[in-house]
Amino acid sequence: MGGKTEKNCIGNAYITVTFAMLFLTIISVLLSSMEAVRVSAVRLRGEIACAIACEAFLSQYEPRVQARYGLYLVERDGWDTAFLKQFIEENCGSLDEGGVAWIRPALESVAIDGEIHIEDEDFRYFEDQISDLMITVKGSQYAGQVKDSLLGLLSSDVEAEKDSLSSGIGKTGEAARIQQEAASKESSDGEGSDADHTHSGNTDSGSETAGEESGGTAVEDPRKNITDMLKHPILSLVMDGEISGAVLDRNKLSDVTDPERDVDQIGGFMDYKDVTKGMESTSLDLKDSIESLGEGFLVNCYIVDFFKNAASPGKPSGICYDASGNLTGQGERRQIQGKTALEYETEYIICGKSSDGGNLQSVVNRISLIRMVMNMTYLLQSPAKSGAVHSVAAALASAVFMPFLEELFYMLIMAAWAYAEALVDCRCLLGGGKVPFLKSDTTWTLSLGQLGKLGAGQMEGYARADASDSGHSYEDYLHMLLLTVNREKKYIRLINLIEANTRLEDGGQDFNAGLCVFGISICADFTFSPFFYGPGTGKRQYDHHVSKSIAY
Repeated sequence: MGGKTEKNCIGNAYITVTFAMLFLTIISVLLSSMEAVRVSAVRLRGEIACAIACEAFLSQYEPRVQARYGLYLVERDGWDTAFLKQFIEENCGSLDEGGVAWIRPALESVAIDGEIHIEDEDFRYFEDQISDLMITVKGSQYAGQVKDSLLGLLSSDVEAEKDSLSSGIGKTGEAARIQQEAASKESSDGEGSDADHTHSGNTDSGSETAGEESGGTAVEDPRKNITDMLKHPILSLVMDGEISGAVLDRNKLSDVTDPERDVDQIGGFMDYKDVTKGMESTSLDLKDSIESLGEGFLVNCYIVDFFKNAASPGKPSGICYDASGNLTGQGERRQIQGKTALEYETEYIICGKSSDGGNLQSVVNRISLIRMVMNMTYLLQSPAKSGAVHSVAAALASAVFMPFLEELFYMLIMAAWAYAEALVDCRCLLGGGKVPFLKSDTTWTLSLGQLGKLGAGQMEGYARADASDSGHSYEDYLHMLLLTVNREKKYIRLINLIEANTRLEDGGQDFNAGLCVFGISICADFTFSPFFYGPGTGKRQYDHHVSKSIAY
């Protein structure tokens, strides 16, 4: 009996030990599982806190820029890290919170280790914001409609036509100069006079006087009035009212670009060199701009639609909502007019000069040259007008006893006529009218007789003031010229205007676009102690590293 009792006791002991080990195993697995769940929850809480802090950081966008230009720009300052730390700690849970302290990580450090600036990735984020805004405000079909209206402007290779015309005038002028020199030398040899009589390509030979001295009828040179008129600045010829004298202080901007090369006004039409110099002063490579219609084209639409230009002086700059968030009685966002540093804002983006006058003059010179080329193309294709000019050129050449000058007179009169019509066109465009890209007999304005009598004070009387929908407007030409501007320069100048105009608003005096970001990347380090499992294993604390990125 005693042996059997002893065996039973040993068996019970084995069972007890087995159950104890099984119980400890189950408890260990349970506690380990609970610890694993706790660790995951603590880590998740840290990650959620970092995500909330990033969202809170982006909520600090400059409200004046958002309300006026529809863009979200967050200006960084020296308190960014402290701001993030506060938000992370608040969303990790307070040590005083009942029942959650055991799943609260301790924030050891936080830092911003990456930023998305306006210029990053070739302005991609900046461009995307503007494109999304335009699609929202104008609709997805808007860009296509603008492109369709521009195709007529871009279908002609204006650069090739300009080069051809310039080359033709230059070659004709050189041939005439050589013949003039030869004739002058022959005359001086025969009469013993000085060789200083050479005209060197200048066809201002006093045709009226020569005609009278020869007993013939005085010949009126239609180029003379237009040449005298061009002694005035081009803006005084094509602009009604006062020209803006606003100047942008580039020294106060966060970034600036070099201005575009000056485009000279054609000085006159008495010497072929004045014409060729003016025609070669700028590139009109517009045909190649068709390829860039898809690259940031909505940004160009944004610029033309929401920034001032010389043809729309009363236009507000930007979308212009009230940044305070106050609504009208109908529950709509309240509109504001908004102060601007420049009046001709789109012209600044195209040319990059500090002054309104300089930018407008450069744009008008470009447009007048485009119009001159297209007008001369029409004149050369018009038998009636071409024949009339040939008659005048022949008469002028006969009046100065130099028949070889007829072709040069013809080319210069055609150029003068085309340019005078271009000035009338520019005046019409700046007045809000439209001009057909290629003229016809019904849309041509100046007659050859009017060209000979045209004066600086008479431009207004010839400018078409009709409200016809045919043709292209000044803003269409601005669209076209924006396509020729370097992408980086265009975007920096756009940012210049946003920055300068924001500084004119109450509370925005210190706005600095150079410190603005579209997104950030942060890193944070957390620690927390074991709770269910770990003290016996020698593990004193867990470490957790969190990285988060966020952008508009």
